[in-house]
Amino acid sequence: MDPISFLLWRFYYFFRDPARRPPPGKCVVSPADGRVLYVRQFETGALPNPMKGGATIPLEDWLGTIPPERGGTLIGIYMTPLSVHYNRAPVAGRIAAVVPRAALGENLSMARAFMRLVWNMPPYEEDSGHILQNARNTIVITGDIPVVVIQMADRFVNQVDSFVEPGQQVEKGDKIGLIRMGSQCDLFIPASAGATVKCSPGDHVVAGESILASY
Repeated sequence: MDPISFLLWRFYYFFRDPARRPPPGKCVVSPADGRVLYVRQFETGALPNPMKGGATIPLEDWLGTIPPERGGTLIGIYMTPLSVHYNRAPVAGRIAAVVPRAALGENLSMARAFMRLVWNMPPYEEDSGHILQNARNTIVITGDIPVVVIQMADRFVNQVDSFVEPGQQVEKGDKIGLIRMGSQCDLFIPASAGATVKCSPGDHVVAGESILASY
């Protein structure tokens, strides 16, 4: 990429903010633009650790906060360098918590996660340490159903911005944050929501518009 193209991408294209029109009805929309990495359903409050041969880890370690319940569905979305990097509310409701967490050491690069998508490789490998180690911001929203949005920073991220605070009301599709440079955004939907997942690994999704689940 030539210097002018890089500057246009870095300071203009990356921060573009197109209007989004959330679909009506009882549905959960994507909190981020990008590609779906995984859709994991579980019941025990623990998930296989991709770095330790399948040994389980507590769900709260993954989310960065105590979840509203132990079972549910976790959807991971990788935001590519060409994605819109504003995050949006998956459902309407009240912001119950905003929980920032610093990196456990240094932020690890997500470049290999991107390359695995390019080559249609499985997302879980030993180099997926960013899932647990990198800085994150966790946003809990309680509405018709409770959901948890986890904004994960990449190695070169300057900061993870949150636009909301506890007690604030949001509508489905409202902007709730921004992750600068490359990043990942996960969504946790509790089993009690009775939601039916509508997405699969590899799907392209659009924040505020793509339906990930219905209830």
